[in-house]
Amino acid sequence: MGSGTRLRVTPITIDRLDDPAAASADERDEHLMLLEAARHSLEVEWTETLAAAEAARDHEVMGFPSMVAYLKHRLGVAGGRAHRYVRQARAALRFPSTLASWKHRQVSTDEAELLLMASERMPDKYSQAEPYLLELVGEGVDETRRLLDYWSAEVDRAGARLEMEEQLRRRRFDLTRKQNGMVAGEFLLPQLDGETLLSALDALMPPRADGDTRTTSQRRADALGDLGRAFLEGSESPTVGGERPHVNVHVDIPALQGRPSGLHETEDGIVLDPELIRLVACDASVCRIVFGSGSEVLDVGRRTRVIPAGLRRAIVARDRHCVVSGCCRPARWSDVHHIVSWADGGETTLENLCLLCRFHHTQVHLGLVAIESENRTLAMAGTRSS
Repeated sequence: MGSGTRLRVTPITIDRLDDPAAASADERDEHLMLLEAARHSLEVEWTETLAAAEAARDHEVMGFPSMVAYLKHRLGVAGGRAHRYVRQARAALRFPSTLASWKHRQVSTDEAELLLMASERMPDKYSQAEPYLLELVGEGVDETRRLLDYWSAEVDRAGARLEMEEQLRRRRFDLTRKQNGMVAGEFLLPQLDGETLLSALDALMPPRADGDTRTTSQRRADALGDLGRAFLEGSESPTVGGERPHVNVHVDIPALQGRPSGLHETEDGIVLDPELIRLVACDASVCRIVFGSGSEVLDVGRRTRVIPAGLRRAIVARDRHCVVSGCCRPARWSDVHHIVSWADGGETTLENLCLLCRFHHTQVHLGLVAIESENRTLAMAGTRSS
């Protein structure tokens, strides 16, 4: 430091909570508010100081080729974060009114970041609109983002069109079947398609019922499975080879009875656990194929539903939704379950059938819960360890 330079330090004193877990809700609330205020001040001071250092080219004095390199190698900041900090500091230096609004708490740190990002994309247009925008923002991050989206769409129609084209170019949906049979994927959808998917999944994720221990991610995965089944079972799905799309499962009698022997696989050769076969067989179409000793086909029966349409309507009229207490999954998204499996001699009658959503249906076939029927009264019998 030069002999004429003095460092002024403004202390920020916050009493530490010795044991946050033992503190009251009011004490934690007050402490978090103080910490957030301190973080706001530090973020502003960090950006101001970095902007000054960038303008003075301090990195060259310290022997670094760029301010990003200085942050990475001198301060240990990750590369992506270093680039973001420098861009934000440059924008703050160029638009002091936005920095002042941030500094004086007229906008939050997150709102300031959105404003500075907008100024990076369209610096000339932002310079003209800065006073107007600063008067309107400050009502929350979501509202600020919405306002800036409207402004961007108005002043940069060409940019909005290029963004749409870029999203279309980058769209992808990658799927991989793992060795254990699970399917993993990663996708990136254009904005409208993404909103469509989110709306569909939201519609299939009703409020969590009492006793539902699934995580949000698990409930979303179940909703995606329901979405796929709804398409395959819907009348609007296109035909493939003269039939609507469906999943074919090849199984012989022993596997259908739950014994891990014989044939139990999909048409593509993916081996399924016999209990999954029994789950599918509860409410599916079945086609009998008889083979001779040389594997020649001797007879092919007509495909028939395990649950006739009229009987299913009667079950829906009685149960209305999944019968598990607290679960209101509607009939449309539920399977008809044989309480005593039809492969074990259980009858396809109203008394032996009930509606179960796919989540609870799977739990029953995994032996995690049991269904009991007494005088046509259906209830969960309780859980047991798997």
